[in-house]
Amino acid sequence: MFAQRMIATPTMVSSRSRATTTTTRAAAFEVPSAYKTVAPCAQGVLVKVAAAEKATKGGIILTESAQRKPTSGDIAAVGPDVKGVSVGKTVLYSKFGIGCVDLVVGGEDYVLIKEQDLIGCFPSSGARASDIPKLEPCGDRVLLKVDAAAATTKGGILLTEGAKEKPVSGVVVAAGPGKAGEDGVIKPLTVKAGDKVIYFKYAGDQMTDEEGNAFVVLHENDLLARL
Repeated sequence: MFAQRMIATPTMVSSRSRATTTTTRAAAFEVPSAYKTVAPCAQGVLVKVAAAEKATKGGIILTESAQRKPTSGDIAAVGPDVKGVSVGKTVLYSKFGIGCVDLVVGGEDYVLIKEQDLIGCFPSSGARASDIPKLEPCGDRVLLKVDAAAATTKGGILLTEGAKEKPVSGVVVAAGPGKAGEDGVIKPLTVKAGDKVIYFKYAGDQMTDEEGNAFVVLHENDLLARL
């Protein structure tokens, strides 16, 4: 009952002005000291947040966020309907998911999130940006290494960063196990590692590794074609 109320707690507060649009997460919910544990309901996953990075190259950062915030952590507890991940797994998630709730339990930072909003799993704890190629996508997600954007036009005109066309093609690095249908059966993905694909331009969660290589994790239905 207690965890169920927290899942429904609003986590996003938006403010708009004529010049800019900003989105601010609500302050973390501090669990009363009388409660030593939190048991997620249904498909909820409780993640112990990784320590904030101390240098610009550390940690796993989603490029949509201008602030350097942790976006990975270790699973501390799972709900009874969670099937694809387990306690102890290190997962990548978006800090800006609608169902993402920040908690403080016993003075430590946690996130309560739905399984379907997890992006992927890393093979070990303490994941860094250099570990992005090792990410195992969750569900029907696919990890792509994004093709570099053209720096010049066909006529040789140098493009500024803002004028470059956003890449829409890449190579599959890893594919998730698939998504369960209404009958509960997992349907495998139709793409595999090594496939060259094009994808919907604004889909997915974008990341960069320590060398500046671009990656994106997106759902298979955001892929447009194989090349």
